[in-house]
Amino acid sequence: MASKPLSTVDDYPSLLWIAIPSVVLVSAYFANKWYKAYQLKVHGIGRGAAGFQTGVRQVRVTPEIAARIRRGEEVSPDEIAAAAAKMEEMERTGKTPAPIVEDEKPFPREAAAPKTQESAEPTNEWLPETVTNPTKRKKGKRR
Repeated sequence: MASKPLSTVDDYPSLLWIAIPSVVLVSAYFANKWYKAYQLKVHGIGRGAAGFQTGVRQVRVTPEIAARIRRGEEVSPDEIAAAAAKMEEMERTGKTPAPIVEDEKPFPREAAAPKTQESAEPTNEWLPETVTNPTKRKKGKRR
């Protein structure tokens, strides 16, 4: 009867087959993370989302043009450029433009009617409080 020789260490798979790919994957993860952070820091967000304006500078305009824009009127780019030039000239000379006071507000708020006090004695005193003064729904208990 021929006996099998005992297996030697060389017959087992090397631990390097497990260790090396793990180290490569972990180092690739951290290198990619570092690279993306560096790219964001150096180049910024980029163009942004669709409809999101980047690289737009603020321009000071006259109060008349600002009031027209707030009302939702169409203001041409030429008018805005002229108003910006006028404001720049006024700032150089030291003049301040007169503020525009609008008579009508775009969204008038009506004064809230004062709440009436309930009578001291409830009309349905025989009903429980939960029926006469219902509370808002409460969140359910977590289980």
